[in-house]
Amino acid sequence: MKVPQVVIVGQPNVGKSSIFNWLSRRRLAIVDDMAGVTRDRVSHLIETDGRFFELVDTGGMGVDDVDDLTTQVEDQITLGIESADVVLFVVDTRAGLTPLDQEVAKRLRYVDKPIICVANKTDSDTLDAQADEFYRLGRGKLIVCSTKANRNREKLMEMILERLPPPLEEDTVDEPVM
Repeated sequence: MKVPQVVIVGQPNVGKSSIFNWLSRRRLAIVDDMAGVTRDRVSHLIETDGRFFELVDTGGMGVDDVDDLTTQVEDQITLGIESADVVLFVVDTRAGLTPLDQEVAKRLRYVDKPIICVANKTDSDTLDAQADEFYRLGRGKLIVCSTKANRNREKLMEMILERLPPPLEEDTVDEPVM
């Protein structure tokens, strides 16, 4: 049985790796202010409410890698999206809607999987109205959250669980009749 995958995508420095660590409750992904630190997919198996899924962090879309690995980073993002059952499209509320966010949204336009737009860095409800501009991207249900302020983690987990494919029933073996 395939474990469903929840893949995190977005432009560089919106907090994808922070979201990954926050949801997994472990410090597994490197978090840095420098763009392009995450280059490969990083994954972790998560169990919540009796459901399992693999959470996958990806590199930033649209980054020009200094070590000339841009093509490989983009290939890993594409593989992640193709294998995803749910996509978390992370944006940065404090930075606001950017042209690169719009490019990521275009790339996700034809993805036929549930997408949740995660407006990260919404540290307080005073920033909620600012996050509303991400509705213009037209990509999935919007949730405001903050890894720094530990805001709306449980709500995001509920949204993920609601969008996962239904669990497959275990293969049952019929008892032989005697």
